[in-house]
Amino acid sequence: MSVCILGGLVVGCSGSSNSASNHSESSGGAGAGGTTATPYKGSLSDRYSDEASLVKDPSVLFHDDFEQGWGRWEDPAKNTQYLFIENAAGLAHGGSGYLRSTVTEAELAVQQYISSSPRVSFPKPVDTIYWRFYARFKGIAPTPHHWVRMSAGTPAYSSSGLANTVPPGDQGFWFDFDANIDDVFNFYVYWYKMRSGRCNDGSATPGCTGDQGTTYYYGNGFQPPLQQPIVRDTWFCIEIMGKANGVGTSDGALAFAINDKTVGDYRRGYPDGTWLRDSFHTGGCTFSACTPPTPFEGFDFRSSAEVQFKGIFLDAYYERGTTASRRAELEAKGLTVLSEQTIYYDDIVVATEPIGCGKF
Repeated sequence: MSVCILGGLVVGCSGSSNSASNHSESSGGAGAGGTTATPYKGSLSDRYSDEASLVKDPSVLFHDDFEQGWGRWEDPAKNTQYLFIENAAGLAHGGSGYLRSTVTEAELAVQQYISSSPRVSFPKPVDTIYWRFYARFKGIAPTPHHWVRMSAGTPAYSSSGLANTVPPGDQGFWFDFDANIDDVFNFYVYWYKMRSGRCNDGSATPGCTGDQGTTYYYGNGFQPPLQQPIVRDTWFCIEIMGKANGVGTSDGALAFAINDKTVGDYRRGYPDGTWLRDSFHTGGCTFSACTPPTPFEGFDFRSSAEVQFKGIFLDAYYERGTTASRRAELEAKGLTVLSEQTIYYDDIVVATEPIGCGKF
């Protein structure tokens, strides 16, 4: 296993030698035929002076700065009822192009579930993935029921996002990266060894301690504590890392950074926490059913090496009831809530190495 760095935090990752902790390149100095070792500082943005050069790196699988309109995504190929590529240098993160997702409560009154989501498959499947993008939430409005998704699977697997199901380990897994009503983030993960919300111990055994009476398998939650809420109407940088496990091991990992600072990091042996039903509580929890915290066991995401990361969904998925309840929570705080839910996106890069927010 080689070493990668996300937001200044060393995390385990697999991949090519370009992901090693030192990166060597030829030098025209010193003696003939000599080389100098250049420190690998942990991200592509450390190695490039501009974004245009960065996206040409061979580790990059996908990028879009929305300066050329549609064309990079598999779907859609043009503006939709909810998605719009727009140009405004004063609003874009970089250049003048950006993507706007807008879903209104009037639209949700007609349609209970709305997915505002471009999607793309990678040119090749990979075991370790980094996904960096900039986002900006407009005004005070409910966050999506679920947000962006990273999908892994065999070439034939197409069930990413299927709710209340346990995906087969030899076919696929996925996770959402969500924003809650407090404008902080969590992972919402589906994999073949996920836990049920039925029993305190995560099993689905009738008569178990804390039996809820109904077996259900919704995404398992991982929300880092003590997060600082993002500032609305301001661009912020997100980088998400996913690492598939070696078959038969639990060395899979997830991590994310906001503005180059690691916020969430889940891997074998870290952090200490407590499982209760389908949620992992970093540092433990205070419910009567909670057990003492122990080191996180890591992720056994897959039982076949053919299951690899294959695509992303820049999804903003809204549900009528969730939007209504989140509106009520915001209004109870005395806030004036917009009737539209708008998120802006810009400067998206997916790579097999850490990307970083850099200075671009």
